[in-house]
Amino acid sequence: MKLPARLTHQLPATVALLLAAGCATPQKDGTFDVTLVNISAPRDGGGGLGEAALNFTVRLQNGSPEGLKVTGGSHRIYLNDVYVGQGLSNQETEVPRLATTTQEVAVHLSTFRLARSFHRMFESQTFSYRLESTVFVDRRHRTARLKASKSGTVNVGELMAPANGGLR
Repeated sequence: MKLPARLTHQLPATVALLLAAGCATPQKDGTFDVTLVNISAPRDGGGGLGEAALNFTVRLQNGSPEGLKVTGGSHRIYLNDVYVGQGLSNQETEVPRLATTTQEVAVHLSTFRLARSFHRMFESQTFSYRLESTVFVDRRHRTARLKASKSGTVNVGELMAPANGGLR
């Protein structure tokens, strides 16, 4: 069957566009996960007018039978459903097969965005968080994107207690 000339010229461009879009699409890999495990203040205080610097410790979990070479990542932080900041990392790290590792990410939180939520958080002593992460992985000299999202609730009273050092 012979295609009309108009379709013959459009077909290669359409196929190329679909292939390019498929390569650019972030991968969702059910064997990869990112979890927020701790929050701490930086030693130098960090931050400035309108922002507070915090270090977020994230756990990178590889449930795959192959090791991952992580070349960087972007971690968006939401507190009480308000976007408050993003942590970026260009630190390369290996996550062995069927294993986890932690990574510390500096995040500059916008106190202006949090202003309305602060009062409620301190009164209730709890707040919700959501971590949306995109991690870049070297797969045979090609970069793949792995996305993960995790949410939970933090009890500030328990977090500040000396016996407890992390999130639940």
